Amino acid sequence: MPADRAVFVGDTRWDVEAARRAGMPCVCVLTGGWSRAELEEAGAAAVYDDPRALLDDLDRGPLAL
Repeated sequence: MPADRAVFVGDTRWDVEAARRAGMPCVCVLTGGWSRAELEEAGAAAVYDDPRALLDDLDRGPLAL
């Protein structure tokens, strides 16, 4: 899949930076020990409390097709 149709899922600032270098947005889950503010400041397209919250937002959030 081309990067312009992909979304990276991560849980650290480094994931957000890697996604940006690859040309795609990154959504994050608060499982990596980083705060919501840190991930948002790094440029995360969305930050979810846990994997369930990410799944619940699939039809509305950045992962929606």
